[in-house]
This record gives sequence, C-alpha cells and structure tokens, in this order.
Amino acid sequence: MSVTSNDTPVAAETAAVAAVARPGRRRGFLAGGRYIPYVMILPAAAVLIGVMAYPLFSLFDLSFQNVNRYAQLVNPGLAQYIGFDGYAKVLGDSQFWDVVLRSVYFTVELVVLSMVLGLLFALLLNRVSTWAKVTVITVLMFVWAIPAIVTGTVFRWIFASKGGIVDYVMYLVGGNEAAKSYDWFKDPTIGLYVVSAVVIIWGALPFLVIGLNAALTQVPPELMEAAKLDGASTLQSFRHVVIPVIKPFLVITAALSFIWDFQVFAQIFALRNSAPEPGYWNIGIYLYEKGIVSSHYSSSSVISIAMILLMLAVLVFYIRQMVKIGAQD
Repeated sequence: MSVTSNDTPVAAETAAVAAVARPGRRRGFLAGGRYIPYVMILPAAAVLIGVMAYPLFSLFDLSFQNVNRYAQLVNPGLAQYIGFDGYAKVLGDSQFWDVVLRSVYFTVELVVLSMVLGLLFALLLNRVSTWAKVTVITVLMFVWAIPAIVTGTVFRWIFASKGGIVDYVMYLVGGNEAAKSYDWFKDPTIGLYVVSAVVIIWGALPFLVIGLNAALTQVPPELMEAAKLDGASTLQSFRHVVIPVIKPFLVITAALSFIWDFQVFAQIFALRNSAPEPGYWNIGIYLYEKGIVSSHYSSSSVISIAMILLMLAVLVFYIRQMVKIGAQD
C-alpha cells in the first residue's frame, strides 16, 4: 500500500534552494570582482609612487643640508647636514610669513572673484541662443589655450604707463591728461591685487565658465518648476535648488582653484618683466627668488615642503567635503 504526501516535493524544493544559495568554496583570485578596482588602479599608483618617491626624498634630504650653488657645483665637500637649522632659519624669517600671508590673501581674492564671475557667466550662457553659446565657448577655449606667460606679457602692454590701452581709455572717459601715463605697477598693492588678479582671473574663467555651465545643465527642470509653483523667487530657487545640485562641482573647482592660484607664477613673472619686486612676491615667486636667483637650494627646499604641507591641508578639506557630499547622496 503506497502513501502519497506533499513532504517529498517540499523537501526536494528546499534542498534545491539551499544548493543554489550556498556559496562556492572557491571564488577565484579576485574574490568575485571585489578587488578588481584595486588591481586596476595598482599600475597607476605604482607609476605615481615611482615618479614621485625619489624627488620627494631628495627634497626632504636637501632641506636638512646647507647647500648653495657654490657647494653644489664647485666644492661639494662644503655641503653638510645641519638638522633643523634650515627650518628654523626659514620659519624665523619675517619675510617668509609676509609672503605666506600675501599669498593667502591673494589666493582668497582670486578664488572668490573667479568663482562668482564664472557662475554669473555660466548662468548668462544658459540664457543665450545656441549660436551665441557656441561662439562664446569657442572664444573661451581660445583664451584658455594661450600660455600664461603670453597672457601676462600682453596684459603688461595693455596696462603700460606709456601707450597702454587702459590709460588711453581712462583719458577718453575722464579727459584727464595725467591718466595717459598712470603707472599701474608703481604701487604693488594695485599691481598685485588689481592688475595681476585681472590677468589670472582672465585665464581661469574659461575652465570655470564651461565647467559650471555643464554642471547647471544637470539641474532637473522639474525641480525649478516645482519651486516656482511653491512661490519661490528666482534667488530662492537658485539658493535652495541649483546650489545643492551643483555643490559637488563647486567644491571641486574651488579646491582646484585654490591650489592653482596659491602657487601662480608665470603671470606675475611676465607682468613685472622677469624681475618682480618684493611687494609682488607670492609663495611661487618667493621660491623662485630663493632657489634660482639666490641659489639657496636648502632654503628653497624648506619653502617647497611648506607649500606641500599647505596644499595637503587643502586636499584634506576637499576630501572631507567630498565624503560628506557622498554620504548625503
């Protein structure tokens, strides 16, 4: 006599599910794809470490020595290790801190003005016709392609006290004969924070405008329409809708702009005809004056390490902000 029951099919089904759900004993070398990203990035990391390791080691080693051009080229036996005396000499120099503060003030001015102007131009670019947008982007790409040393030289002619275009325009507008020969570079405050800032921002705007314009296209139109239906003004919509959407790109561009502007060199160097006065010295010019002009190689190594540490602080801030944005998303 046979007895039929539903227990047999149920047991078979349970066994089949368990067999499928049970992980295999061997998942392969890459653990099912878990370590593939690390393996793929390993060659780039190895090349980067190989390229940067020796120069950084040499830089730190040189900072603990007393080396100048004579000791390096004529009598290497004079070079000797002096420990932290080189750091004490540089960090105890009031001129070094004046240069650092000037560099920070100048960089903050450049980043704020370039970001604000770049965002305004990007918003304006969204409101023009297609052919006008293409024309403007083409011009911006041309400006971006010009080398910084060439841009600085051209602007030195534009702001020249004899035959400069800016002085002539000021004369036409104001009618003052003295405006024809106004020296924009006599006062380093005006020459650095006005003329040099104009040159650097001019070169930075193409990247910012094109990048911010691309970021603005990622703002969903539905969110803007919903904000208008809720009674939000244009400024409120921009603050509470547009800014949160493009915030990751704003953080990236602000951090990169700070890094680029803090160590700017070519524009100031060209504006002052290859001989910047001390009032124009930022950290990049100061490093050049100490390392190349004065041939104080050890002191310039200490200054370079200080620059690296300052840039690392900016990078830490940037990474923390990106992690926060990623966590919010």
